Amino acid sequence: MQNVSKWFPFCDRTNQPWAAIAFLLCIFAISALYGASVTRISWDSEAERTRFAVELDQDVVVNAVDNIREKGFYYVDVYGITTAYKRRLLDINDSLVRQVESISYPEHGVLRFVFYVKDQAKGFQVQRETAPFRLFIDTLATTSSLVSPPISGASRTSGPPFNDVSSPIVIRDRVSSTRIPPIPEPPSSPLLGRRSQGAKKIVVIDPGHGGANQGASSQALVNGRIIYEKELTLQFAYHLKKIIDSSPNMVAVLTRTGDTLVPLSDRVAFAEKQKADLFISIHMNDGAGNPNARGMEIFYLSEKGADDAAAKAVAERENLDVLANGSATRAGTPLLAQLLTDLERQRLESWQYESYVVCTRILNSFQQHPYFRSYARGIKSANFVVLKNFYMPAVLLEVGFITNSDELRYLINPKFQKLTAILLYNAISEYFAQTDPTFRPERKPMSVALE
Repeated sequence: MQNVSKWFPFCDRTNQPWAAIAFLLCIFAISALYGASVTRISWDSEAERTRFAVELDQDVVVNAVDNIREKGFYYVDVYGITTAYKRRLLDINDSLVRQVESISYPEHGVLRFVFYVKDQAKGFQVQRETAPFRLFIDTLATTSSLVSPPISGASRTSGPPFNDVSSPIVIRDRVSSTRIPPIPEPPSSPLLGRRSQGAKKIVVIDPGHGGANQGASSQALVNGRIIYEKELTLQFAYHLKKIIDSSPNMVAVLTRTGDTLVPLSDRVAFAEKQKADLFISIHMNDGAGNPNARGMEIFYLSEKGADDAAAKAVAERENLDVLANGSATRAGTPLLAQLLTDLERQRLESWQYESYVVCTRILNSFQQHPYFRSYARGIKSANFVVLKNFYMPAVLLEVGFITNSDELRYLINPKFQKLTAILLYNAISEYFAQTDPTFRPERKPMSVALE
């Protein structure tokens, strides 16, 4: 059995010398005081079964989703893992399993293992053992050995221990929807293996609005005048571009460099033409009549629409294009309603998942600062025109509420703008380090004093 001990930069080579594959999953961020941790990973290939074993320091709750027939993969979510592990892709490439991808969602307490399987794989089963705490995830060439879950879905959520490993547990259906975090499903094949490696990463920064499209506006006057969203988004964008361009392994380009009107669809086309590795659109929020609303929120694309009423209102506002004479139009909305081919939809869903991963890195980075930690509004999904592309992850950041007089004082402050750029840079750098093993991340200190 091949194994990687403790997911640190050394391997257990006691069984086979070639077993030291780089499934290192190094810890890169916050480790929680409570919650389970992974102590060892191992795998073994046989003709009828590929066994993937996960050893932990305490018991966990498990949920699995079967997409083998429809999409060629299945995934197993391990709940109670609050440590943030570095994302890794393991090439198993035996008769049943092509690759296993591990993705950490510490904000949800979830560590996900995605099994990309070959045509010979017909099913899987999950067994759990408590002395020591271990999960055995078996990809199977036949369905004959699968057994039905001996416990109900309700009791599975709370999770009595699976003490008898001689009785395999097949977990096919989701646990209660109230317990499932809003995490998109993975793509049908891992994106990590498709990305270019070694070259400088290109980040397209999209300062929202511009020209006749002024965006949201402040309720309070600053130096005797109203502040418009289009001004602030460009200021924040320039701060971010300056920091990115100082990096040895990233370069930034802007969708607009002045107070110009750029249609939404042109912004998407521009990013695709640049062959960018990441698209980030910067905006300021509008309280829609609530002057006390404040805080940042980060969005990824959802074709189904917004996941709550407030997010839907944001999407409707940001999807409005403006003509040169200042009148509103929905010229960009055919992108939202166009019929997609199966291939296009698959590509869109793949980048939607990757965009969610970017969102988690941004949220984690922002929560390192007390202000953003106090007012963070979390990750949301909505049907934004500028996020609908097929070539790169794309996210939309609402930095804060321009309609909140207290928050407005921060938004117009160059020091706050620089701090925001640093936090974004750290998140972007961390994301690229996860997707490209040749990328060397560079973390900027949060040394900006706001007062």
